[in-house]
Amino acid sequence: MGRVAWWLSPLWERLLTDVLASPKLFVDDTYLPVLDKRAAAKAKGKKATRTGYLWGLGRDDAPWQGERPPAVAYVYTEDRVYARAAEVLAGYSGVLQVDGWGGFKRLIGKEEASTADVGPVTLAYCWAHGRRDVFDLHRSTGSPVAAEVLRRISLLYRVEEAIRGQPPDVRRAVRQEQSRPVVEALKVYVEEQLGRVSGKMPLAKALRYLLNHWGGLCVFLDDGRVEIDSNSIERRHRVVATVRRNSLFAGSDAGARSWAIFTSLIQTARLNDVDPVAWLTDVLERMASGAVKANDLDRLLPWNWKAERAATAA
Repeated sequence: MGRVAWWLSPLWERLLTDVLASPKLFVDDTYLPVLDKRAAAKAKGKKATRTGYLWGLGRDDAPWQGERPPAVAYVYTEDRVYARAAEVLAGYSGVLQVDGWGGFKRLIGKEEASTADVGPVTLAYCWAHGRRDVFDLHRSTGSPVAAEVLRRISLLYRVEEAIRGQPPDVRRAVRQEQSRPVVEALKVYVEEQLGRVSGKMPLAKALRYLLNHWGGLCVFLDDGRVEIDSNSIERRHRVVATVRRNSLFAGSDAGARSWAIFTSLIQTARLNDVDPVAWLTDVLERMASGAVKANDLDRLLPWNWKAERAATAA
């Protein structure tokens, strides 16, 4: 499989470049166990793993009628620190839809998560992550304050359901009229409740998360291209989770990089309604035979391959 990944690596690089050229991306990481041979040797033959990471960079413009095709590119790194995120996203300019991990804040030169943007990168934080602690708190304690916060956030999602698939200007106009008043009132409510509870209580922690990320949580109100959450990329991770359960671990860092290549290409093919087996078979044959040169690899990206096939069949 390593040899196949070697052949496909240039195409994966073209996919990654294409994705990074998008003005808006979903970014999220997921873990990947990797066999640690040194640890395994010390464990007297027992399998030992360490944790590597797959960074998923997803493009999903369908909710706002964007013209770019859906795609996802995974990049493997040996750990999860700011330096790795900076390497993966080096030179990027645009909107990143992310969770509240501190490393993303450093990409915009600010430690304060409430700040949405400084320079070429804007961080749009995820409301699904914002409500998660509140939801868990309500489920475990039945907190009426948590219930009220969840109710108000649900109003935002109701608006999103109604405008999904509409152009950016329509989405922004509706959000300004219907969602902004809800968001502004929610902030006042959260601030009031924080003043009434001990800062050490779980409720205070959940409410502070919202306030500490407020600037990024509000980005969707003013940009019709931005989604209310980053669930799009998290859905892509389901395939990774399935493979992870079935395979248990990658055999080496090189194997993990191969995993990233295959996952990126196969998932992107499926997102574009392309049969991965037929596509990869044709791609490998054409690359191995020299029918497609290195400077013409864009032809083989799933959406271009599909269009070329359709034109030939017409």
